[in-house]
Amino acid sequence: MTVMEFADVYLRPYTLRNSELTPVLCPFCHGGKHKDKHTFALNVDKETYCCLRGSCGQQGHFTQLCRHFGITVESGRRKEYALPKIEPKPASETVESYLKSRRISRATMEAYRVGCDDGGNIIFPYYDESGRHVFNKFRYPRKLGKGEKKAWREADTKPVLFGMHKCDYDMPLTITEGEMDCMACHEAGIPNAVSVPSGTEDFTWVDTCWDFLQKFEKIYLIGDNDPPGVAMVRKLVAKLSDRRVFIVRYECGDANELLFRKGEEALKVAWENARETEISGLMNLADVMPFDAETEEKVLCGISKLNSLIGGFNYGDLTVWTGRRAEGKSTVLTGILLDAIEGGAKVCAYSGELRADRFQYWADLQAAGRSNISEKLEPGTGRTIYYVDRAVRDKIHDWYDGKFWLYDNAIRLTDENATILNVFELAAKRHDCKVFMVDNLMTADMGDVSDTDYYRQQSRFVGQLVKFANNYNVHVHLVAHPRKSSQSLENDSVSGSGDITNRADNVISLQRPKIPGEAGCDAMLEVLKNRWHGRLGAIELDYDPVSRRLYSPSDGKDRRYGWESIDPQFEEISEQIKLPWEDD
Repeated sequence: MTVMEFADVYLRPYTLRNSELTPVLCPFCHGGKHKDKHTFALNVDKETYCCLRGSCGQQGHFTQLCRHFGITVESGRRKEYALPKIEPKPASETVESYLKSRRISRATMEAYRVGCDDGGNIIFPYYDESGRHVFNKFRYPRKLGKGEKKAWREADTKPVLFGMHKCDYDMPLTITEGEMDCMACHEAGIPNAVSVPSGTEDFTWVDTCWDFLQKFEKIYLIGDNDPPGVAMVRKLVAKLSDRRVFIVRYECGDANELLFRKGEEALKVAWENARETEISGLMNLADVMPFDAETEEKVLCGISKLNSLIGGFNYGDLTVWTGRRAEGKSTVLTGILLDAIEGGAKVCAYSGELRADRFQYWADLQAAGRSNISEKLEPGTGRTIYYVDRAVRDKIHDWYDGKFWLYDNAIRLTDENATILNVFELAAKRHDCKVFMVDNLMTADMGDVSDTDYYRQQSRFVGQLVKFANNYNVHVHLVAHPRKSSQSLENDSVSGSGDITNRADNVISLQRPKIPGEAGCDAMLEVLKNRWHGRLGAIELDYDPVSRRLYSPSDGKDRRYGWESIDPQFEEISEQIKLPWEDD
């Protein structure tokens, strides 16, 4: 069934303008108490939908909309995963003996189908909810030696939750940090115990398991008692904000250690005494994780002097960028997004001025760098055109595939700022995006409002961006142009409400000299506000027209990104601590 076939049956009457299909009432909330009309939109080309009513807010892909009506439809482009090449063999005596030393019984091993490979290593096979084998994780069946990797996985396989194939949707779901913790919970009689596939930093599984997660009203979280485990739980609470989430607290290092030291009853009691997360806006101050400046999460950019000046871009903060038109704000911010990807963060951008293909073209030039860019003369004009060869471009796209998301500005809805925020929230929840860009504030459609209401809407939008950054522990970059009358750029030069810079954590301006070469540089970046460290200052930048890079001369223009490296056959799992019985 196509989108239009579906609409003709289930969404009539509707209007179709360009690619946006709008029924009279939302199929989820039906307009609410006041029967609000035309709040729901379905994009026919992208096959995505959303409702703008705050109390509804439903959004997703066409396939989810079909499932809402009880229809199964396979549609849309999703990442293609390979199936595991290694099938688990029956667990050897060595594997069974090792797991027994961890208080894991044969019955539990069989429930999770744990086996071994030809080399005698433990295989934790992952099955999706239909029972299909989609992922393998490996580890040695012994105490680890110094410097040995703790676990590894087959590359390009689909990350899902360990044990999800055996879950009962009528019972709560319990998510743990590792397979041993998951099986320890099973030993203790805790229902629906599953494990994340790749440690505390990889949340790819949230997307692949999104529909599965929606089937549970209650979800229990059991992280390790260390900073990475606490951080993982905090992030999952934000991602699962539409569920009832319970946090299990206990004294030992992890769930398996609790089982090992104190037994099944102690683990079951800890689970039964889990505390539900507050959803009313209140929090117990004693439960707050103490602030640690040394481990505070942040993202760095490729301009080392800016990192030194402001201490990096902290998660939870908003940075406002200002400067006159065509001064290079979009250019420097695209570079900052690429730097964030290089640092391991996923990003999401809204560009109100560029089509998606042009945005990608500029980003690819910056990612490639001058040495990987070709040129040719344009027939008729004689202009030099710079481009990235197909082979290089494919490598770049593989590098940022699933890590660089772009808001579809072809979706033009009334009060677009609400749509941007809805899409950003989904990108943070499902795709674990950590850095966001709004370029720029003046291009977001605030609806048909007066000048006074327009500035009030701008102020409200900025306030919502601040809350979004705080709630999801992400960093937001916002471009806001200065007033035309401003001779020099200061905090108060930003056009619109003064709340824009008042609410920002950083304010940074970018200016080019009126006469090229007059200032001895191509552009001047200046920190006008730095809430946390207070340091202000200016940084000289040069511009490379071939790669479109703005850079500090001390850093150079030849920054290399990860697309130039070779992917290994197996991906090593990075986990922060070893279990007590594995320490040397």
